[in-house]
Amino acid sequence: MAYWWVNQNRSYRPERAGEFLWAPKRNKRGGRVKHWETMLGVGTGDQIFHYVGEHVRAVSTAEAEATDAKRPHELPTALWPQEGRLLRASYRDVRPPLSRHDIPDEWKRRAGPSGPFQDNLDVKQGYLFPLEHDFGEWLLRAVHGRSIDGLGTGLPPEAKSDATDLLRRLIGIPLSTVAGYENVVLGVRPPNVIVRTTRSPDGRLVSISDVQAALNSLVAHGSVVIGPKTVGYRSAFIGAVLLTLPGTHADNESPPTITLLDEPPSNPLDDDPSDESDLPFEGDLTGLHTGTTRREQRELRRRLFGSSLEGLCAICGEEYPVRFLWAAHIKRRSVCTDPERRDLANVAMPACVFGCDALFELGYLSVSETGHIVTATFHRSEHPALQRRLKDLSGLACLAFSEARAAYFDWHRENVWRG
Repeated sequence: MAYWWVNQNRSYRPERAGEFLWAPKRNKRGGRVKHWETMLGVGTGDQIFHYVGEHVRAVSTAEAEATDAKRPHELPTALWPQEGRLLRASYRDVRPPLSRHDIPDEWKRRAGPSGPFQDNLDVKQGYLFPLEHDFGEWLLRAVHGRSIDGLGTGLPPEAKSDATDLLRRLIGIPLSTVAGYENVVLGVRPPNVIVRTTRSPDGRLVSISDVQAALNSLVAHGSVVIGPKTVGYRSAFIGAVLLTLPGTHADNESPPTITLLDEPPSNPLDDDPSDESDLPFEGDLTGLHTGTTRREQRELRRRLFGSSLEGLCAICGEEYPVRFLWAAHIKRRSVCTDPERRDLANVAMPACVFGCDALFELGYLSVSETGHIVTATFHRSEHPALQRRLKDLSGLACLAFSEARAAYFDWHRENVWRG
């Protein structure tokens, strides 16, 4: 595995959004440029550090070698020729970004003569530079100490949703603005979303593109200022939507800034437990809600799913988009002790909304002492479809079973399972 450094001040936002790197083959005079030719040296699996505005803001993995490609339409047309090379890369955001001033001078000197630093240790002008292996390993360790999307808590999967899909899942959910006013999504009719407010009980139109732009800014920079000049006329509603994302926080400034927290709250149960308005991301919202509806649900989901867009149901073992998976309590929250409720690493498991969550919650199945699915025994009059479903699940290994969770499964088997 090799390491690379890419400077992306003007091209970062479109390249980050499209998850690629692109460089021209020749300059406007027809000459070859060394820091563009380096694209040919990147191999599959190489690690690339993305430098923007004096900070390393992302790390990516090269998904394949560079290929010939026309300049993507997202890039400015006046800056570069049309012919070039494109490299697909999977980006992970570094939060907080690593300042170049936090890189010790001794390590900058070890980046290599072809690397990104000048003799005076300023960053060179140019695009893509190779790094000496030792420096690349040091830099990777330095950013791993932070939260990296895809490697740590990072960006919640809900933030990667298309704004239209995000808004559809919020229909009917009371949303609180930064100032504490209630907004409700009444419907989504592209290119607009219909929003009910205190002043507009019948609903007002808000452009979905404004919501998408604010979401993109939050994803790209980790924060966004919520005001008419920055996110559009209906900024209060847009802020309320962003605050539904796990890990977001609004400050008390005017206008406020919404930020993706680097770490989740240390005591998620300290918030008002009756407030259920900010937890829309639990599968199909019209389905049976059998998981907890407390604020620690955000942190449970972060621990179970991280930044993944897909996850495995612990019961059936099938992979689904995370919006179809509950963070389901193994031992019912209402009877958990306070330490058990705070045992976020073990008290819950992912369960799909396609039956597994309801079957577990209602006691039609449980998990044995050996970690296998056990099902209830029915009278022959029980619905045949239910019997077939349970027969398919019986004996499967529960993917969430562990020694640390065994006591919770014991409780469920003794108190809920129909046996």
